[in-house]
Amino acid sequence: MTHLPPLNALRAFEAAVRLGGFARAAAELNVSTSAVSHQIRALEELLGARLLERSTGVGGIRVTPAGARLLPAVSEALSRLGEACADIRGTAKRLTVSANAPFSSMWLARRLAEFSSLHPDTPLNAVVVDNEPDFARHDIDLAIVHVPQQRLAPDDDVLLRESVFPVCSPELYPFASRAVCRCRLLQEAHENSPEIDWHSWTAQFGLPDDFETKIVRYSSFSQVIGAAVGGAGIALGRVPLIEPELSSGRLVPLFPGLSRAASWRFVLRRNPAERHRLLEALITYLHEEANVPPRTEFIAAQPTKRRTMADDAPA
Repeated sequence: MTHLPPLNALRAFEAAVRLGGFARAAAELNVSTSAVSHQIRALEELLGARLLERSTGVGGIRVTPAGARLLPAVSEALSRLGEACADIRGTAKRLTVSANAPFSSMWLARRLAEFSSLHPDTPLNAVVVDNEPDFARHDIDLAIVHVPQQRLAPDDDVLLRESVFPVCSPELYPFASRAVCRCRLLQEAHENSPEIDWHSWTAQFGLPDDFETKIVRYSSFSQVIGAAVGGAGIALGRVPLIEPELSSGRLVPLFPGLSRAASWRFVLRRNPAERHRLLEALITYLHEEANVPPRTEFIAAQPTKRRTMADDAPA
């Protein structure tokens, strides 16, 4: 233990790497930039190895092989120290998770509440971030990011793959299943996702040349599904996000068995500087939840009953 470096030097090293420079580390640690530089230089002399090098790239520093070897141990040790101190003070560190708005409200929110009930001693925080998060700025431990399939990295931790198919309310189903071309079409605004663009389904449903006038566009998927549940038209639903609507019967597949694979994936991204004690447990829990099959097989058998009820109502 007598050969361990000073804690302040280790904190300076970790902060400089995580934040990408001495000045940013100094601001976080509330010391001068020269103090950070001095602490890291003293740490390098104590270890007999260069940990950081000046770089002309973004951030101004580059981690050496020795620094890359030291960093995970320092990050984990500082995180465990922080958690232990928080436990003693009775202020356990929050576990913060981010996701975009549709995924957060339609799939993640309920599951985070259930996970919290299993770990009531740890505060859980969910934030909405539509794009890649700034982990340090938002203090995020785990991000769930919507990534195009072509941009997936080999080591990406994929949580969910989606399927897309037309859905509508049970009240609209009798008419919609017979005359798609006469119905209002609900569409989410999203780039590089042909499967959720009604134009890519033109041949499938024999839509007329002027069907563009029947499309209502929304800025979010939640709006699309809200309109579909209200009977406003036919939506291109994304499973498993709409699994609750399918399970409850608020939405039904227009043509059971017809679906397309989505071109985006939901990917888990860990904060490289944080190791919350419950992070791995949460990741395991989310993967288990993602592997539960959607109940579309059960719902696909329901439109016959609902169709009879709807047929009795005025057109």
